Amino acid sequence: MSETILSAIDIETAQRLMRHFEPEEALEAGILTPMAGTRPVRLFSLEEVESFLVIHSGNQVDSNSKWATINYVDPASLSKWIADKLGDAELASAIDEIVATRKAYGFLVPDIKKLLAERLAQCEELLAPVSGEQE
Repeated sequence: MSETILSAIDIETAQRLMRHFEPEEALEAGILTPMAGTRPVRLFSLEEVESFLVIHSGNQVDSNSKWATINYVDPASLSKWIADKLGDAELASAIDEIVATRKAYGFLVPDIKKLLAERLAQCEELLAPVSGEQE
């Protein structure tokens, strides 16, 4: 990513952000399907949240299709989960700023996904084994 939005983190923060949660602490999300309704989904890590969010182009989504789906995570719930469960107030605040634009959900997802990917890249860089280091 050429533009860094989030400040650097330390190894302890990276380890905390990469943890997997138990079911009772997981983030609640849903897969919305016009013909089937909403299927609840639990996301157990920040990595799962980033992977779950899908950026759709207008060509991919046909509103008349009975198979169209939207992977939905409430942005306010996501922000609160990140602040409360992961302890990353900066990332939560950055998501809140995106939500404050009041864009439609489909237009929020690319910006939110970009932030999550940036934070995860920071974590992966810090937690990657050093070249030549034995495990």
